[in-house]
Amino acid sequence: MVSLPGPNSVWWYGRAIRLYFLLSFMISALWIVKVLYIDSSNLGMPFMQSSPPNSNSETTAAAAAAAVPSYHRYTFVDESSLQLPEPAHEYTLTYTDHIYCLNHKNRLGRKGRMSELFRYMHLNVQIFDKPRATHMDIWRDMINRSYERALILEDDIDFEVDAVSVIGKAINALNATSANWDILHIGHCSVEEGRGKAKTAFDRVHKSVHPFCTSGYVLSRNGAQKLFAYFVKNSRQSRALDVQMVALIKRKMLSAFSVHPPVVYQRRDLYPTDDGVELKVFKLFKNSVWDEAREFVPRLANWTDPLDVEFVDPAYKQIPSWMEDTKTIK
Repeated sequence: MVSLPGPNSVWWYGRAIRLYFLLSFMISALWIVKVLYIDSSNLGMPFMQSSPPNSNSETTAAAAAAAVPSYHRYTFVDESSLQLPEPAHEYTLTYTDHIYCLNHKNRLGRKGRMSELFRYMHLNVQIFDKPRATHMDIWRDMINRSYERALILEDDIDFEVDAVSVIGKAINALNATSANWDILHIGHCSVEEGRGKAKTAFDRVHKSVHPFCTSGYVLSRNGAQKLFAYFVKNSRQSRALDVQMVALIKRKMLSAFSVHPPVVYQRRDLYPTDDGVELKVFKLFKNSVWDEAREFVPRLANWTDPLDVEFVDPAYKQIPSWMEDTKTIK
């Protein structure tokens, strides 16, 4: 390389620097023109594209989008057409032959709320709302239809969001340990169920201790036959159904297990019951499916429970004071 001594070297260096910056500017300008005008389709900018004459604009847009790499593809959405997806979770129940929900027709709006809850959960549930229906009627129906297992629910309940998964794990654990179990309480009113011991692979399954309340349970065919035979023979007893069932468990006439903490809870905050007792077990309730549904489904956001007059039992002539709510009765 030949150096240029004296003041001429400074002149040449200055010219080289100016030439370098000029070339850089020209290259940058050409790149911007190319990106904005020549390759505008790669940026997903339809306002810079010209459609060919007599072409279907939707077909052209779809073809252009398919040809563009995913990292350059943009979608312009009309916000007025946005709809919140429903439901937030996918629920299935493959561990029982049938699902019953016992509904008393004189109860305030429960059928409507339970129907919406089951719809949100994608559960195929029979609302068992025959006149004066009881748990015994469900047991009889289960036996007559030869169901090996059935999930039985009451009409004032709510689920934990992981209920279906927990029920499946509990049933699999019981089947691996004892093939002849009669009943699995997935909803109960007792905080003592965690004390019962059971050697299963799932640590939330325990031998039943005092599983009061019949808000939710999985019943085997053998268990249904035992219960139906006993209550037909002892139909004159005045004790509550769940109290008699606990007595049978204590006498080891039923092979009973409980999920603790439960995955089904009575919503006494939504539907006051006759006794109005606040249950300690309700404090274990963490993630409500009903509350989640009201958050994700717009039509449930301002849900009220009107008195469904067509479902009122004719013999039920006087509405209790706790049902006299002008906000819910229409």
